[in-house]
Amino acid sequence: MGRLVAIGGVLIVVAVVGLFLGFGAYFVEDTEGALAEKVAPASDEAKAVAIDPACLWPLLDVSVSPDAPEAPARISLVDCSPEDAETEIDGDWIRVSLQRGEPGDADFDRRYSGVRLALMSDDGRLALEAYDNWGGSGVFGSLITGRLRSQGGGLSDIKVHAFGDRCNGGLGGTRLGADSDLIASANMTPWDIMIEPFADLPFDAQWEAGKARFGEAFGQASSCAICCSAVTREYGPDGQGGLIAVGLRYDPGAAPSSEDALTVCLEDAVRQAAGADGLVEAGEQAALGPLIDVCAQEMSN
Repeated sequence: MGRLVAIGGVLIVVAVVGLFLGFGAYFVEDTEGALAEKVAPASDEAKAVAIDPACLWPLLDVSVSPDAPEAPARISLVDCSPEDAETEIDGDWIRVSLQRGEPGDADFDRRYSGVRLALMSDDGRLALEAYDNWGGSGVFGSLITGRLRSQGGGLSDIKVHAFGDRCNGGLGGTRLGADSDLIASANMTPWDIMIEPFADLPFDAQWEAGKARFGEAFGQASSCAICCSAVTREYGPDGQGGLIAVGLRYDPGAAPSSEDALTVCLEDAVRQAAGADGLVEAGEQAALGPLIDVCAQEMSN
């Protein structure tokens, strides 16, 4: 992927240039207009435009729907929104909203999406954090990686990593690892932490095993889409362009949705079980289970 550079609080701007500039004529600019990082010079002919979240819709459709058309190998990054959509810049997020008609109407259509630049490499690789909502309760996150094309605001070599709905496995963030690898995190609910000893079982089997092992506490652990804990599941590169789960991480600086006694105990269990690198990996899983047992027993007393 090349050396990645973390970008915080910036709006990505893609320069649309002529062939004579060659690959990589793009730059990143913050929302106040000051140049944050210049990867390659943009000429006077360059036209700066913000990424349009609607350009990602064909990719996001495929990540959540098996009936969606096959994702394109290349996409534009500009001028994709329908004329009746509204686009706004909110900090380092670019958001688009579309609503046609009213619920129940034959022509009713509704969609809300957003995108932000997470990371950029010096060889034109991008990592974009995106979310998508169709007007219901789910807000699903995705991590999209790709390479800027030589002309205009296009993206190729695309990989889409689908995450869940907010606290239920939604994309929690991205960062650079020690070897400049792309690291992603997924949000976890307290219930996700409690069920971790049974993570390899089918969902129905997890439920039965959890009730049998943890008793009353199992039903008290929060599991809603707005019930984030201070623990995330961390993902690293799998060596084939994908991501693979590597462990759980407790973030002492996180602001969990609830600080009830069970949630605090489960978060602390992850903290205690973690190795020197702060992760609960395969080697630490054996230590995590008994700590979760203690949390369940304390709730039953």
